[in-house]
Amino acid sequence: MDPADQEVVRAFRRQAHDVRRALAALGEQPSGRRMVDGYIEVEHWLERYRRLCVPVRRTFLDHDKASFRRSAAILRRIDDAGLRARAEEATRVYEGVMAQLARETVLGGRRVKGAEMVKAWLDAAVFYDSSDTRKQYDEMLASLGKAVEGLAAEYTEDLGGAVLLLDEAAAAALGEPLLLPDPEPARPPPPEPGGLRGWWPKMRRGG
Repeated sequence: MDPADQEVVRAFRRQAHDVRRALAALGEQPSGRRMVDGYIEVEHWLERYRRLCVPVRRTFLDHDKASFRRSAAILRRIDDAGLRARAEEATRVYEGVMAQLARETVLGGRRVKGAEMVKAWLDAAVFYDSSDTRKQYDEMLASLGKAVEGLAAEYTEDLGGAVLLLDEAAAAALGEPLLLPDPEPARPPPPEPGGLRGWWPKMRRGG
């Protein structure tokens, strides 16, 4: 891989790292189950899935630098036959999910393609803010119905599984460990120099 290809694959790997953590968190036993309008709801369910939706959305969008298909195309061209085979297997899994999403289903009383449904769900979940009015998410539910949550969440997990398969090939191709370290937290800005603090008010008073 040339440096440009490596940069693309590393962008994908950063999203795969978040997918791995989010899927592990979803595998933990949920609490706070309740039944609402015939659907099982889990406390903070959307917030938990949002952690998965953010990186999956990046890999789902073909124009994104972290796109699954961009990295898969690179990895299927490398010289190592074994790694090419692993990238091809991950691609088969991913494209299998996408083939299912090419079909139509009835949601909210209208026929909707699965890819359209998943994109609407990912967009609404990613930009959802629990402190806001949930406008975009509520509009999606009003348009597609409550059933969209379960369907789209299942497809999101399937896409995440394909991402992890490709990440195994990506890690080996780059010579990196499969499990990346967590990024260091951003450092706070340096404190304002004491000699400059408050000089403007003093200058105004002196004038």
